[in-house]
Amino acid sequence: MDLSGNKDLLDRELVAFFASRTSPPEALELACQWAYEIAKTERIVISGFHSPIERAVLDILLAEGCSVVVTLGRALYRKIPTHLQAAYDEGRVLFLSFRDYTRPSFSNSQLRNWLTADLADEVIFAPFDSHSQLSTLHHTLPKSRKL
Repeated sequence: MDLSGNKDLLDRELVAFFASRTSPPEALELACQWAYEIAKTERIVISGFHSPIERAVLDILLAEGCSVVVTLGRALYRKIPTHLQAAYDEGRVLFLSFRDYTRPSFSNSQLRNWLTADLADEVIFAPFDSHSQLSTLHHTLPKSRKL
């Protein structure tokens, strides 16, 4: 596992957040409400922040001054993405890479999701349909729940 950023974030209570790329209409609103609620706590959200809903949650958390752990399905960034640079400089971001591959792939994203969930104390899922790739992950983890 490769790390870049504030490694102390791993010592805090971590809540994994997952949302499908294809979610039902109510998922975005529920996820945004959850993001505002979690932003009032000391808990750290860990996620790939890859799907549109996950990115919306990330935007809320960063705007609220929260710290986050971003898990990657690829090698660490050579250059910090612009929208994360200020939070990274403030010590509010940690990047984790589980594989040293330069390109993301389906298998890398699956590995990232399972390892992200393993690091977390709790796992939260935005609503998704039964055909989602997240279904197996959700139904396998005893510490998970849907919004």
